[in-house]
Amino acid sequence: MSSSETMRAMWCERPETVEMRHLPVHEVGDDDVLVKVAYAAICPWDVRAYSGLSSAVAFPRILGHEVAGTVAAVGNNVKGLEIGQPVAPDMIIKCGVCKACRTGRANRCQRPTFLQYGGGYADYVRVPQRNIHPLRPTTSLKAAAMMEPLACVLRGQEMLRLYPGEVELVVGLGPIGLMHLQVARNFGARVIASDPVAARRDKAQALGAEWVVDPQATDLGQTIKEVTGGWGADAIALTVGSARMVEEVVRYLAPGGRLNIFAGIYPKDQVHLDPNQIHYGEWIITGSADSTPENMHRALTLIESGQVQTEALISHILPLPELASGFELVKNRVGQKIVMEVNGDA
Repeated sequence: MSSSETMRAMWCERPETVEMRHLPVHEVGDDDVLVKVAYAAICPWDVRAYSGLSSAVAFPRILGHEVAGTVAAVGNNVKGLEIGQPVAPDMIIKCGVCKACRTGRANRCQRPTFLQYGGGYADYVRVPQRNIHPLRPTTSLKAAAMMEPLACVLRGQEMLRLYPGEVELVVGLGPIGLMHLQVARNFGARVIASDPVAARRDKAQALGAEWVVDPQATDLGQTIKEVTGGWGADAIALTVGSARMVEEVVRYLAPGGRLNIFAGIYPKDQVHLDPNQIHYGEWIITGSADSTPENMHRALTLIESGQVQTEALISHILPLPELASGFELVKNRVGQKIVMEVNGDA
């Protein structure tokens, strides 16, 4: 690939502004892989960063970290990858040497590198080979673009340590909640799915939820009592960022129940819980954030085996220049997963 070639990139000079620019294609180092982006899905984090609500995000930048595409070029030291091979890149580069990376918590890497100018809303991204996850030739690139959010979901679900036949409550049925539902079912759990939006409840039912609840029309706690014989939920995945919801759903836990606070809560807030309930109930309250390369590998296996249907969560596919419109859809909670078609399957 010629060093004089340019690529389209959706450039965010400052919060709430995005424009298409033509920038030089990334130079490929000896250990790097250049990926031609097929699809890049929108994460709510992208929208929060774009909206200027994260003080940790530096501008200008190119956003986008849920990506799938094909190998366009490789460095001199790269082995085992071919030009045109389908792949899903991990867009956060872990240092590999800090205590977190060395103890199985690379998701909490103390010295990560975020690709400020190399995000997925562009024709090409460049990552080290160790950040590349090869795909089967038959894998849908649209489905694989959601490897990263599914990996985060899988990490949270693994913390719940489900046993077959247990009952899990999933609160919030956006794309993340619907992935929690599917992973829980693959672990053998029966799922109660709760969301006030009818279309989301319908999708949850189609994906295998045993019970669906409109919490605005039905007493969720009473429903849980009825379906569990008064025992309670063995596990709860809370995908809604609300301190009040933490306080509400914890009451639905069974003895020995586990709660995963999956969503970050902004603005920051306090949670008020009765420690005696935690003590006598033997509850386990966990959080989970981001994912490790191992989580991503297992998530990709779930996608490629058809055990988790990520492509079924896509409600809108928009051309790359309409990225701002995609952000607005996510901000206004329209549809489900919004995916940007960058170069498509061509």
